[in-house]
Amino acid sequence: ADVLSRPIYEQAEALLKERSLDKALALFLEAQAICDASDAPPLGKVKGPPAETKASEDASNATTKAKPAAASEHFSTQEPPSVTLPAPGSEGHRNAKTTTGENTPAVTYAVNDDAVLQAHLKRTGGAYVTRFPPEPNGYLHLGHAKAMHFDFNVATLAPNGKTFLRFDDTNPTGEKQEYIDSIIESVRWLGHKPARVTYSSDYFEELYNLAVKLIENDKAYVCHQTKAETLASRKLVQAFHHKTKDMTREEKYATPLPQGAESPYRNRPIAESLRLFADMRRGLFAEGEVVLRMKGDLRSDVTAMWDLAAYRVILKAHPRTGDAWCIYPTYDYTHCLVDSLEDITHSLCTLEFARRQAPEGSYYWLLDALDMYKPVTFEFSRCNVTHNVMSKRKLTKLVELGLVDGWDDPRLLTLEGLRRRGYTETAINRFCHDLGVTKSERVCVPYSRLEYYIRNELGDVAPRRFAVIDPIKVVVTNHPGESSSPEIDVPNHPAHPEMGSRKLRFTPVVYIESSDFKREDVKGYFGMAPGKTVRLLYSFDVTCDSIVDDPKDPGGKPLEIRCSYNPDSFGQKPPKGTLHWVGSDAVKADEVRVYSSELFTTEEPGKAPVNGAVADGGAAPAALAAVDDEDQEDEDDEEGGGGAKSDWLTELNGASKEAYANALLEPALAAECRVPEKHFQLQRRGYFVSDRRLTAEGKLVLNMTVSLKESGFTKAVRK
Repeated sequence: ADVLSRPIYEQAEALLKERSLDKALALFLEAQAICDASDAPPLGKVKGPPAETKASEDASNATTKAKPAAASEHFSTQEPPSVTLPAPGSEGHRNAKTTTGENTPAVTYAVNDDAVLQAHLKRTGGAYVTRFPPEPNGYLHLGHAKAMHFDFNVATLAPNGKTFLRFDDTNPTGEKQEYIDSIIESVRWLGHKPARVTYSSDYFEELYNLAVKLIENDKAYVCHQTKAETLASRKLVQAFHHKTKDMTREEKYATPLPQGAESPYRNRPIAESLRLFADMRRGLFAEGEVVLRMKGDLRSDVTAMWDLAAYRVILKAHPRTGDAWCIYPTYDYTHCLVDSLEDITHSLCTLEFARRQAPEGSYYWLLDALDMYKPVTFEFSRCNVTHNVMSKRKLTKLVELGLVDGWDDPRLLTLEGLRRRGYTETAINRFCHDLGVTKSERVCVPYSRLEYYIRNELGDVAPRRFAVIDPIKVVVTNHPGESSSPEIDVPNHPAHPEMGSRKLRFTPVVYIESSDFKREDVKGYFGMAPGKTVRLLYSFDVTCDSIVDDPKDPGGKPLEIRCSYNPDSFGQKPPKGTLHWVGSDAVKADEVRVYSSELFTTEEPGKAPVNGAVADGGAAPAALAAVDDEDQEDEDDEEGGGGAKSDWLTELNGASKEAYANALLEPALAAECRVPEKHFQLQRRGYFVSDRRLTAEGKLVLNMTVSLKESGFTKAVRK
């Protein structure tokens, strides 16, 4: 095995040096599979596949490369997480967020009052309590699967732990019951069992009353600044921070803010803000006319402390509360408060929330201002995959522009799209488990790594079937006739005889793939050509004697190929060329779809290649405006942080989907494909699944899940 795999490793290492990361990983995994399947001892140590395309050194210690089990084997979604978190009631829980070294803040809001913490522990019984909090404005994607895996597994660190599925439904603009239903189904499909399903809207009255208390404590005010005026104020605050960046904290806080940096409404009387906030609830203001702002700290280095909006006017009905409200809390206001109200012990978020959830950030500032219990917070890297997008904003645009076939398009990395493509919950959970949890800021996983898990799972369990997706007619001129067609016993899985067999009829007319025929034979080509003999898989040798051309397209695809067969060749040593085929009793599919693993032509869509360093980490003016007035859930942020941008839509791969309307399926396959989500290996093609939506509508549609492993033979056939 070592002798066989070492050349593959060496080729992969060469590709790695050239930064051809996707190809390198595929070769690493192929070599690893050879070694895993062998009982022979290794001759020497070799390097494994890279974990990510960027920051792989930081993430590699949290990544394993275990070969997934077959689908029939149980894989528990409850696996211990690969990070250490403070236990409920520990010192790390009392001091809910700490930093060390130069990052230690001068002020912290993250310390729990002992009496408040003890009351929390009494309510929870000291158990771990986590939450998975999607916003119902789209379908879940692979990044959510990773977050779910972490959230639910942390709750299992001690007995009686629980995880809530909490819908962050604070913005009725894009929220739909369709999305809520899809999210609940995706969570169930992955095997997670929430202790409760909750909604932020369950707490709207409590959140409103807490906002009133915040105003009464002079920690919030009603503001009438327009977006343009807010942006101008933020630019002045940013200029102040640039000017004072080398000052000590004492010097900085002794320096006056520039005129106009503060909202002119920041110091209005408390009674006036209380009256105006009540008027907001009564519907006396138009959208964009007024907001309630948290009175944070404009001198703080944490931009989330710069007086974020807590409530805004949205004159739209809510999916659950209807027209009961015309003001809605923002994510920054709601998130920490509902975490506290639900007694969450560990609030786990992706890295873009790190500054908000810093000890001196807005998450803990707000809880401190209201004397509320403070959960532990922990941030981890997002899951990005090459040649795809997982920003919900971008996914929404692809759907709304009709560039994909809905949220469950098999090319998308939404969970519904992956499921429709044929990915199993087992493969996705194993991918998330082995990916681990890291704090690397830029983690972009090669798509081939995701393919590895489903290919290995289906390799053992998917029955083999014949289908010709782009057929060309072959007439067997010396066939004894339809009634004398031999029945051939064909194994359902050559490596697993216990899976049985089925019968195929070798009829006077058969069909092969158009790509398996050339008008002229060439060296190294193993398909059919004039005068050449090939084996029809599990059947007879046939020799191409002549071609019948289409008079409308002479020299193009033939109307038919005329062959003779050797009846004595059955069971004998085959020639080099072996082709899959179907007989005249094959069933025409409505459609067979072949998908590329590359929805986009670039590894990181929207990220233009740049030379030199990227800009510093300071917030850009546009970001400042967005941070102020918009909900800032992780789905709305761009993948991977800063860097030069490109027009990501121009990088869409126009060849990411090929649909075949004339595909022919062997009879057994056609019958089995009437059941949604049945997996098969179409021999010499790849792994396919019956479409879960269209099959239920009575259509015969197959989607390609993943290709077969590339081999020298299949490469030669396609030359």
